[in-house]
Amino acid sequence: MRKARDLVKSVPRSFSTARTPTPAQMDPSDRYCYNPVLRWNPQVEAYFSKAYGPHHFSRITQALARPSCYSCIRVNTLKSTSDAVIEKLLAIIQETELGNTVDGMHLSESNATAKIDMGGNLKSSLREYNSHLNLDEQKKVAFGNFEQLDSQKKSLETGSISKCQLPGLDYVVFVRGSGPHTIEYGYEIDRPPKEVIVSRKCAEAVLRGAQVYVPGVLACSSHVEKGDVVAVSVAVEQPGTDGGWGVGITRGTVLQGQQTDPYHFERNALYIGQGATMMSRAGIFRASGGIAVDMNNRVFKLPSFHDVLEGEIFLQNLPSIVTAHALDPQQDERILDMCAAPGGKTTAIAILMKDQGEVIAVDRSHNKVMDIQKLAAEMGLHCITTYKLDALKAVCRSNESNDMTTPSCRKDAEGVTLQSSDSPRLQMEKNQCSTEAFAADFACQENVINGEGNQRTYTSKADIRKNIRRMRNGPGRNQGMGGRVEKSKGFSPNSFDRVLLDAPCSALGLRPRLFAGEETIESLRNHAKYQRRMFDQAVQLVRPGGVIVYSTCTINPGENEALVRYALDTYKFLSLASQHPRAGGPGLVGCFQFSDGYTEEWLRPGEEELVQRFDPSSPLDTIGFFIAKFNVGPKDA
Repeated sequence: MRKARDLVKSVPRSFSTARTPTPAQMDPSDRYCYNPVLRWNPQVEAYFSKAYGPHHFSRITQALARPSCYSCIRVNTLKSTSDAVIEKLLAIIQETELGNTVDGMHLSESNATAKIDMGGNLKSSLREYNSHLNLDEQKKVAFGNFEQLDSQKKSLETGSISKCQLPGLDYVVFVRGSGPHTIEYGYEIDRPPKEVIVSRKCAEAVLRGAQVYVPGVLACSSHVEKGDVVAVSVAVEQPGTDGGWGVGITRGTVLQGQQTDPYHFERNALYIGQGATMMSRAGIFRASGGIAVDMNNRVFKLPSFHDVLEGEIFLQNLPSIVTAHALDPQQDERILDMCAAPGGKTTAIAILMKDQGEVIAVDRSHNKVMDIQKLAAEMGLHCITTYKLDALKAVCRSNESNDMTTPSCRKDAEGVTLQSSDSPRLQMEKNQCSTEAFAADFACQENVINGEGNQRTYTSKADIRKNIRRMRNGPGRNQGMGGRVEKSKGFSPNSFDRVLLDAPCSALGLRPRLFAGEETIESLRNHAKYQRRMFDQAVQLVRPGGVIVYSTCTINPGENEALVRYALDTYKFLSLASQHPRAGGPGLVGCFQFSDGYTEEWLRPGEEELVQRFDPSSPLDTIGFFIAKFNVGPKDA
């Protein structure tokens, strides 16, 4: 790999400049299409261009603006098998006629030849990708070796649903999608189609297969009634006068189909599909939730399996699954997942351990811990214990109790000491929506004990109104039965066999991504400082002879290779370990000098093959991701 300081300094300006306004006489096909330009902060763009090279970073940018061509499903092998899941998914697809949206083909035997034809396209894209690289780079790109590339390619060639061919990952199932598709929006001169503008985050979800929900709608044409066919475009953040970014559209704005409409030119080539409205224009902006537009004609067609085969499958990105394997958890070990929400990697680890051992999953958000509990219950896993805990405080102080199962004198995220019961306000809420909980009247200090229904508590009118809303909408996650979350002070040093730190990061590898301008050099460096503090905690918690796996979903080398450099230079008892299976490519070697004189060091020659970097522009077509595995030697050395 080339070093960053040896790369040319030119920066492709097309990524940082605004979209050029288009004349009124423009070709409708140039407007009503999907051809996004991902915009970056100019300094961040220059940084990435030097790290990857301008042409490589250009391909990464283009890939990030589009979703992956397939959905990746992890099978719960404690409940089912890949073959059984594939059979069920085929039945579901045929029953719902979803087969018509997967590559535009049915799943009948007569189409077997047509389905396999996808392999030719994959081979062509691979040749095109490799044509940009020299021979040395081709040897290292994407998969680490071409044998794995061939096996994975065959997996995607065999049909719409297939098993992953990487070693040890035969319980992973791929369901192919298709796109981008050209959509006829019905444009006529002086008669543009009815239209709905959605937020950028809504659009990113739609590109992944979701519907358009009410909160995501920003503006709509006038006289839209239920059942009308509408074009769906997206409003992406634009630079503001204060130097920041924002969307200058008032929710509920009426679109006239004229150049005076908000973001008229900025929405050129940002049309993500067509759908039928599920309610009128007035209904969309009056309702608090629900589907606003049923997306029946999409630019990218990816099958959605929301709430399908609950407990048997889990939709998860391939690199995340590989991360759990890299940790190599063994039965009867004690393992910590430091930033566990939403629980995908936690449950993957527990399944690899065959639900035997102890997996501690922590997160600082109450609701996210609840999500982990719910997912573990759905998958029938019993070895997972969850706590509310800030990963920056994961190591308990020496003067505190190390028994994390003791409910007394726990501390919440704000440092407020709570006794064995919850706070009075929470007790009152639990009394009103759970028969097992006990509560306290904050004003009168009257407790209601389980089974003693004669004692009375004062209920305010505000609480009565809350109860009415709960009866109408259902209980929230904090008020539902079984909603209690244990809080932890932290854990004893050297108390875990293995630690996974899937660190909070800039998330610049997630796709599809329509905007990246909010990240600055300063914010990227702050992410890295935060991650180092978490890694310091992980090092203290793992025992000598144990393993630490660090991962992120970003393409930023400052949060990836630079963290590895920090770890190896700071903790001499750490060493990089090989990973299995190996699906990603090598890491970045070299360094980068910032304008303030600070030099960010990455990997050194020989270390790049010991990490895994998943490139969004590679033929594997994953999100951007990074994995590093460390062996922990004697700490007193």
